[in-house]
Amino acid sequence: MPVYLFTFHAYRSWMPDRPQGYVRPGGGILPRNPKIARCYAQRAKHDEVQFDTAQRWCLVDAVGAVCTEQGWEIYEATATASHVHLLVGWRTEEPWKNVLNRLKRRLGSALSKLVNRPGPWFSRGSSRKRVRDRKHFDYLLNVYLPKHGSICWSKRSSRG
Repeated sequence: MPVYLFTFHAYRSWMPDRPQGYVRPGGGILPRNPKIARCYAQRAKHDEVQFDTAQRWCLVDAVGAVCTEQGWEIYEATATASHVHLLVGWRTEEPWKNVLNRLKRRLGSALSKLVNRPGPWFSRGSSRKRVRDRKHFDYLLNVYLPKHGSICWSKRSSRG
């Protein structure tokens, strides 16, 4: 069964002038660059998005709903003001790109319904990492994801 860590960043939340740097597809994390940030800002058609607490819970609830409907496994979902991480698996032959796109659309739709306005909610690109093995899966669940979300839903905690 394929399992992936998907990450969706809020629109304009990881601009090149961030002190921690920024991500460019295929380039990894790049150093801070105020000049490029100004270019991005001039081209932007909408304000920066920051997810408030209600929106973070909406994101986590929406991923649970779509995964239940599709028969996918959601292992963990975490949300911060600037991004959401989803650890998801599925048993079908469906390509990861289809799963990613369906998740992103549903999350955006849920946010639009919550605040009664259209997006954009997320940056153009998305991150995806296929879980390589059990050790990688355990690392994501026990080390990486607990540090990446003020709002969190975990399959582990739902079994209570």
